[in-house]
Amino acid sequence: MAETQAKHPILVAYDGSSTAQSAALLAIQIAQSQGRMIHGLYVIDDSLTLDAYASYSAELGHSEEPASRAELIKWFGERGETVLRWLEARCQENHIPATTEMMFGGVSELITQAATEAQLLALGRRGLTYADAPGYLGRNFRAIAHHARCPVLAGGDTQRPVQRILLAYNGSERARHALNWAALLQRTLSAEVIALAVKEEDTTPIERWLTEVQEHITADCLARYGQPAVEIVETADENQVDLIVMGSYRHTALLEWLVGSTVDRVLRDTAVSVLIV
Repeated sequence: MAETQAKHPILVAYDGSSTAQSAALLAIQIAQSQGRMIHGLYVIDDSLTLDAYASYSAELGHSEEPASRAELIKWFGERGETVLRWLEARCQENHIPATTEMMFGGVSELITQAATEAQLLALGRRGLTYADAPGYLGRNFRAIAHHARCPVLAGGDTQRPVQRILLAYNGSERARHALNWAALLQRTLSAEVIALAVKEEDTTPIERWLTEVQEHITADCLARYGQPAVEIVETADENQVDLIVMGSYRHTALLEWLVGSTVDRVLRDTAVSVLIV
């Protein structure tokens, strides 16, 4: 068991932003409940340029501009050491084994590759640059969420332990994976689960979907009529849930970008953390 948990850790891609911190704290709670280890990763973007320094200054905390690209990269290295020390300290406080790593290269590519053997990937949905834009989904976040092979825990704007979970269920294969995760979290965290099925049209078989849920977990089941993303966000708000669990993207990244997705709309419109399975 210990070997399996070491081989499949919870990967925390941490940049120090508030949403990444939220994801990290939830990852620590999950790791503690399941006896798993944490691997923290900070990636220095190899596309950094001096011309774009203004967008990095808040993250780095430097009022002066760097004299060279090498100095800018050095500052990011110092930033990485600081945020990874914070993560290590939180893990130590909770008696969770943890390792950390800093890498240089393409952010989304390196994080996606590192997540290949992870049980779960936790990260923020936007960096410090967009801290005041709650509806913004970071470019790197979207690329990672579309391509990661493991479930993705997208940190939100709230930081509280998981006690109440909203499971969005539509009977799809991805929703069944989300149901399995909701059952696991209910068991390990002793969390309350609310299951939501949304009726988009008269032929939507939500009664059957909710029966499937009840066959697997103990949950308060809700049926609503409307647009799924809207109903998910409103239900999460009305029931003061701490985590939304839902199925992953259903299309290619290009198609999702063109037509949008339920996942993206939920992420943009809720302050709650979201587990995308």
